[in-house]
Amino acid sequence: MPEAIRCKSSLYVVMLVTVVVYLAGNNIICQSLTGTTGYYNIPSAEIFTDKSMFIGSNLLNKEYKKWGNPHYHAMDFFTTLTFVPFVELSVRFTRMIDLPKSEYLGTNGDRMASARIRVLNEHKYWPAIILGFQNFFTTLQSGDASHFNSTYLVATKNFKIPYVLENVGITAGYGSDFLTASDYQFIGLFGGIKITPRFLNFLELILEYDAEKWNTGARITILKHLVLLGGMEGMDAFSGGLSYRFILP
Repeated sequence: MPEAIRCKSSLYVVMLVTVVVYLAGNNIICQSLTGTTGYYNIPSAEIFTDKSMFIGSNLLNKEYKKWGNPHYHAMDFFTTLTFVPFVELSVRFTRMIDLPKSEYLGTNGDRMASARIRVLNEHKYWPAIILGFQNFFTTLQSGDASHFNSTYLVATKNFKIPYVLENVGITAGYGSDFLTASDYQFIGLFGGIKITPRFLNFLELILEYDAEKWNTGARITILKHLVLLGGMEGMDAFSGGLSYRFILP
C-alpha cells in the first residue's frame, strides 16, 4: 500500500476515534437489564443525581428468563426516576415477543415496581450501601402474580488506577426471598466488577455473578444521554438494550 494511502487511512482512524470520544460522555452510573441502576444484570449501590430519569427497553433472552413461556424471548420497557437524592423508583412492563397470534392475544405482560433506598453514601474509606425492593407489590396474596422478585442489600465502591483505568467499580450484595413470589432474582450472594479504561470514559466492561450464573457485558454512553447495553447471560445467551437519560426541570 502506498505511503500516502496509509497516512490518509491513519488520519481517518484518528478522526473517527476523536469524534467518538467527543460525542461520548462519562459513564459511571447507568441502568442494568432490570431497568434499575446497576451493572449488566445485577443491581449496584449507585444512584444518579436528584431528578434524573431513564426510559428504556431491553431484550431478555429466553435461555435465562424464568417468567412466561420458555420458548420465547421477552422485551422489558422501563422508567426509572431518582425521586429524591437517596431514593430511586422504577416501573417496568415485560412482555414476550414472537408469540403466535393465537397465544399473543391471550398473554398478559408482567408489571413490576421497584424501590431502592441508599442508607450510606460512598466515602473514601467505605462503600455506598443500598436496600432494594424489586417487585414488592402484587395483586395476589399468594404471590403468583409477582415475578423477578428480590429484597436485597448491596454495597459498591469505586476507585481509580492512575494512568491505566479511569474507574474500577466493585459491587457485592445479598438477596432474599423474604416476600412470597412466583419466581425470584438475585437470591443469595451476587457481585461483580466494572472497569472504564483511561481515555475511553464512555465505555464500561463488566463481569458479574448474579447468584445463579456468570455474565459479561459492555456499556457505551453517547452524548451523555443515550446508553447502549449488551452482553452474554451465562456466557452464552445475548441480552441487551438501550436507554435514554435526562434531567427533569
